[in-house]
Amino acid sequence: MKYLLLIFCCALFSAQTTIKGKLQSSDQNPLSRANIILLDKNGNIDTYALSSADGSFSMVTNSYGDFTVEINAMGHTSAKQKVSFIRKGTVIDLKTLVLEKINTKDIKEVVITRSNPIKIKKDTVEYTASKFTNGTEQNVEDLLKKLPGVTVLNDGKIKVGDKEVERVMVENDDLFERGYQTLTKNMPTKPVEKVQILKNYSKNKLLKGVEKSEGIAINLTLKEDAKDQWFGNVYLASTSYIEDMRQGKINLMNFSKRKKIYLLYNANNLGLNEMNGVSYLINPESNKTVENVGNEISTLSMLNLHQKNYSFGDERTNFNNDQLASINYIYNFKKDWKLKAVTIYNTTENRNYTDSYYRFNYGGTAFANSENKTWKQNNRNVVGKLEISKENKKSNLVFYTKFSSLNEDNDNQFIFNSVPNFQKGDNRLSALENRLVYTKKIDSSQALVAVARYIHQDRPYRFSEDNNLASIISGNPLAKIMHQELNSGLEFGGVKLSWLNNFSKDQNLQIQTGTDLRKHQLSSNLQVLDANNQALIFDHSLYQNDVDFRKNQIFNQIDYNLTWKKDWKLTAQVFNQYLWTEFNQNKKEKLSVSPSFNLSYGTFRFGTLSINASKRYSTTEVDNLYTGYIYQGNRYFKSNDLDFALMPSYNAGITYNRGDQLTRNLMLSVSYTKNENYLSSKSIINPNYSFYQSILVNDSSLFMSMLELKRYIKFIKSRISINTTYTQSDYKSSVNNQPMMKTKFSNLKTGFEMKSGFLFNFNYELGYDWNFSFVKTEMGNNNYLNQKGFVNLYYNLSKTVVSKLKYEYYKSGNSNQKNTQFLDFNLNYNSAKYKAGFFIQANNLLNTKEILTYSLDNVSESAYIQRLLPLHIVVGINKSF
Repeated sequence: MKYLLLIFCCALFSAQTTIKGKLQSSDQNPLSRANIILLDKNGNIDTYALSSADGSFSMVTNSYGDFTVEINAMGHTSAKQKVSFIRKGTVIDLKTLVLEKINTKDIKEVVITRSNPIKIKKDTVEYTASKFTNGTEQNVEDLLKKLPGVTVLNDGKIKVGDKEVERVMVENDDLFERGYQTLTKNMPTKPVEKVQILKNYSKNKLLKGVEKSEGIAINLTLKEDAKDQWFGNVYLASTSYIEDMRQGKINLMNFSKRKKIYLLYNANNLGLNEMNGVSYLINPESNKTVENVGNEISTLSMLNLHQKNYSFGDERTNFNNDQLASINYIYNFKKDWKLKAVTIYNTTENRNYTDSYYRFNYGGTAFANSENKTWKQNNRNVVGKLEISKENKKSNLVFYTKFSSLNEDNDNQFIFNSVPNFQKGDNRLSALENRLVYTKKIDSSQALVAVARYIHQDRPYRFSEDNNLASIISGNPLAKIMHQELNSGLEFGGVKLSWLNNFSKDQNLQIQTGTDLRKHQLSSNLQVLDANNQALIFDHSLYQNDVDFRKNQIFNQIDYNLTWKKDWKLTAQVFNQYLWTEFNQNKKEKLSVSPSFNLSYGTFRFGTLSINASKRYSTTEVDNLYTGYIYQGNRYFKSNDLDFALMPSYNAGITYNRGDQLTRNLMLSVSYTKNENYLSSKSIINPNYSFYQSILVNDSSLFMSMLELKRYIKFIKSRISINTTYTQSDYKSSVNNQPMMKTKFSNLKTGFEMKSGFLFNFNYELGYDWNFSFVKTEMGNNNYLNQKGFVNLYYNLSKTVVSKLKYEYYKSGNSNQKNTQFLDFNLNYNSAKYKAGFFIQANNLLNTKEILTYSLDNVSESAYIQRLLPLHIVVGINKSF
């Protein structure tokens, strides 16, 4: 097998053709940063490159045939060179190409009009939108999918090469931050003139060229006739009155240099999750940039009384009724001030229907349970954010305040082994976050950044459940209902000062120091009630909590980046923290030092080889420290047998990449992680309930490897990708008072994808994955296989009519399990004259009503049946204005 893989890799790279050369001005000076574009015989862009400081360039293609190399350099005449190659692995050397300088001595005025579809500047790749559109695009996302080197994932996130885009801006203003999918999925394409890919992007303009950044952002520039004009679109879709499913959406926007306004309203019960693009506003930002203090901070969530299926898209399983209204506003004042405001109002109703079968067999205990569950949840989210900033050439100041409010109501109906149970619950979240950032640019290579941040969160829960557990845990046959109240709160305050020094283009240093304080409060109480909701006497000492946890740290971090001989790069980091903790008046002090490094070597022909190693510490938090049992619902109780602890882990890895941004053909990575101690559990499991208690266990490991191969096959004009990942982990746990049991879990996922690039009206995508899981314990071995396949067929009936047929196949568990299939069809007609698109979409044409999934662990196996949205045909219109 390994020899076959070696042969395939050799064939893969030998298939590439390299075109190289050197550019020189007529005065014999080298031409750097000139654009070199490879065009096929139809004028389509195959690949492109940028000349280096000595004028040399090199680009790689998987294609062969007749091509044109087009060269453009500022202040020089353009040049074109015909090339042709029919053998794989060809190296074409164009030698030295001379471009004539444009003489401007006797010219009073020169107007240069260029029609280059791609322009490459220092850190910017600029695409002319009109060169990549054909009138069938309904939004910016459709345009981005057609740009070379840009990939749009299923969830709307965007990648350039192998890096995820951080934000999408309009005329250099950021309206949606990390939730840019709302913009790209809704903004019309017609007003867009240019799409700029910004490499080495820094959100803070004063840190551009000072901080070591590998961030990627996209900026959309607009046509002149679209600026300071209201435009947008209206989207209306509906099924027949029998299914009664519909969607209505309106986007209204106005972009000018001084102000930008984006208004959105969306309502649907077609299964679409309207919070995907704006959910980032609810959770506090948690990153390690110099403009933030406080990591691993998230919205408090001690209970989850609702279950969603995350194995499939919302359009399959989300029985919903959602509304979303959003107002985004930016105003640029004349004197360096900027105001930014975001308001979100969202209501959701989500229902989920599952049947499950659970079988347990361990330590002399064997039983099986069946459950039918109807989950229903109503949410109301209100989020407001106000940001004010002032910026000049030497300093800037940014302040924002954000308020979040969540109301959640649950009304669930369960049938456990043919006995009805009912669960009702609600929880409320109110959160406030403030942050102030000040940046002072000392000179062109140095800057200081100071940040202060405060967060307050409060989240009470109340829920009741009617089942026989009340009488079992209380020993009172009159007990019918369990009622639990829980309150959790968080306060965080932190400050940090950072010094950045970019000594040269090859050497960069960052030093950060700061302190923060976190206060967590958690209280809970469980009662049992009779059929008339009257409280009964019950020793609930095991089911009460009153936790006060504080963690204060002083920290500093040093980041150093070094490049030498152009090919070698070193990134090193040392993070030190001194912790003071107080848990229910038990005080502790801890010191930790976390070093890490990454060393890489890379050349155009060899590729890039990187090795990395690190030592990291994680800590127990408030949800690991409460000692009384909290009822989580679903016959599940949880507590902890822990104190505050540092948990060190060691990681080492190696990664090899070969290829460039457009033709990345090979990626291989291997990593190994060793945990000195980690969180595990000891549990009591019987037919009626489960009690889980978190414990600290020594010694676990995780091995991960990944191989990705890509190749363009000329004779079928298709790109094939082969992806394989393997993970292996081991852990220990205790079940039903038995000795600690060691479990080894392994997973192998392998599959392929193919995507065509035909120039005529037909194209296709297809793929298949095999997912093998193996569980090995002292009691024996178990394994199962999940399979997934898909085929997407695209056919353009004309320039204005586009059709798509989508087929999906799933098979879960052992070989005798039932498979599940989906078939969807979409037909779009786009009218440029009326600025409208008309469509028919048929979802789940096979009317598949449910899907089965299968899983196992070291002591049990489970099968889940998920109800699906039935066959429905949607007719709609998308009108731009």
